[in-house]
Amino acid sequence: MELVQTFVGGFDEVLGGGIPKGSIVLVCGSPGTMKTSLAFSIAYNNIKNNGSKGLYISLEESTDDLKTDMENMGLAGLDKMDLHILDVGKIRLEHKEEEMSKNWLEVLMKYIEHRVGVNKFDIVVIDSLAALYALTKFSNPRRELFHFFGFLKGLGATVLLISEIPSGQSKLATYDEDFLADGIIFLKQYEMGETDVQLRIRCIKLRRRKHKHGYFALIYENDKFAVTNVISE
Repeated sequence: MELVQTFVGGFDEVLGGGIPKGSIVLVCGSPGTMKTSLAFSIAYNNIKNNGSKGLYISLEESTDDLKTDMENMGLAGLDKMDLHILDVGKIRLEHKEEEMSKNWLEVLMKYIEHRVGVNKFDIVVIDSLAALYALTKFSNPRRELFHFFGFLKGLGATVLLISEIPSGQSKLATYDEDFLADGIIFLKQYEMGETDVQLRIRCIKLRRRKHKHGYFALIYENDKFAVTNVISE
């Protein structure tokens, strides 16, 4: 089985070697848990180190802001890499009078299908599901998302879907997408005492891999993510 590395130090071992190629993985967490940074880092490092091709779809954050944030994290040379960023927010601003009349889910599917077919992207990131749903009028969410996930599966690319969890909510996804996804990577901020907060990561689910289920501390040092065992509570 061909596996996609996360390039998060120690985390591929947690996943049983990596993410099976072609999987659809939710990257879930509340605001401030570095979901975008983690997903972007996985795509970036696979392109840089393994010769992959990546498509990053940003529904709200502009390309310039996204690049600036990632370059500030040490992910340099973005303009020279085979990483295409689709700035849906810019398209929305240019066609704001048509925004509510478009079926953005259908538009996005057609675009992804075309670009993956032409450019042979190995990794696709959609940031975020909440932003996509805000633009989409569902008549039957569970049925329509079943077909959307089926469409993504048919691409043959590894897809990372960023899922925003409102603070204080325990539900991982809006429409039970966690049942449809092949994998779930969960990020949370853990309060340690009254003044300190530790970022933690857990693989809740990953089909076709024997993975560890516990929490690990997620750190970002020297331009790289890494996990360590949680030592103290």
